[in-house]
Amino acid sequence: MRERTEEKVDVKMECKRLIEDGLIRMGEDGEYELTENGKVEAEKVAKEMAKKVTLLEKHVLSPIAAVRNTVIINACLAMMKLLTGLLSGSAGLIADGADATVDTVSAFIVWVGEKARREALGTLVIISMVFITAITIGYESITRIVNITTTSVSPISAPYLVILVEGAALLIACLLYFYQRYVGARNGSLVLLAQSIDSKNHIYIAIAVIVGAALSIFNINFIDALVGAFISIRIFRDGIELSRELVTFIRGEAVDLSRYEIPFKEYWKLSKLETFRIWILYSVEDGLNTKEALIESLETAFRRRYFPTLSESRYSLGEGFNFEEKFNDLIRPLLEDKLIAVEDGKFILTERGKRRINGIFRSLRYRGAK
Repeated sequence: MRERTEEKVDVKMECKRLIEDGLIRMGEDGEYELTENGKVEAEKVAKEMAKKVTLLEKHVLSPIAAVRNTVIINACLAMMKLLTGLLSGSAGLIADGADATVDTVSAFIVWVGEKARREALGTLVIISMVFITAITIGYESITRIVNITTTSVSPISAPYLVILVEGAALLIACLLYFYQRYVGARNGSLVLLAQSIDSKNHIYIAIAVIVGAALSIFNINFIDALVGAFISIRIFRDGIELSRELVTFIRGEAVDLSRYEIPFKEYWKLSKLETFRIWILYSVEDGLNTKEALIESLETAFRRRYFPTLSESRYSLGEGFNFEEKFNDLIRPLLEDKLIAVEDGKFILTERGKRRINGIFRSLRYRGAK
């Protein structure tokens, strides 16, 4: 096997420390084993990890927790936007704050519906709010365009404050969107996916308000109205899409949640596949040259090993990945790129593959030395 001197030194030092602490000992077969104190400590750590994961699931990653957290966040956003809107005289921010207030009420209704297991009702409330938001923004945008062309419009008194507050709201809306989309897709919750679309709409609204406030500094007051009209059309379209999904759900048919996967998830999948392929190259270099041996190596490295907190949370790289079934898909690009070859029914590392492995280790050594 490849010599890893630094890793061996670290392991020996850690084992020596654990022996001194009375947590492990060297068995008769020459292998390390837990002492009675070590077993007690290991069970204690495992229980503590399981407890932390339970708390994480209960208060952050469960659908009910996500909906409850949405209520709290929307309430804070509503107060912040309304106060700033009243102080600055920004009609856009006041409208956004009023919309956030409506979202708080609807999120509370959804939370009650989620606790009562009335997901369809909660989703219907969200869809109704989406349509109301679209119509309201569209009406306000058209009214503002008419007012600009026929009368004078009062400028925003504190545009920089509006930009600052709406910028913070934009960041929160982005985080809330990713959070709701992740928990919704993870748990198959249509109501949370609907809320994530509502949060995405707030991202558009925040951008429109920021653009309007920024341009008002230069006495340009019509661009934000045009942007608002465009946003209202997008929001209305999202409402129609959600309505179709709700009808499918009410009929008892399976809802296709794949279109609601969080952004960048595809890049995460590709990154996982690349990690598996690098491991295959490394394993072939170490003498594992059959399909069975490589699959076993992948299973051992990415699925069977225990990582505190990650294992309990189902976040390991190999979770849900069938290495035996997907092996040909993993190995094919390596063969096509001539990083490995098949000789007498066994995999061998080509010169190009060796250069790839050496390049990876050089990069790791460089980063470790920085």
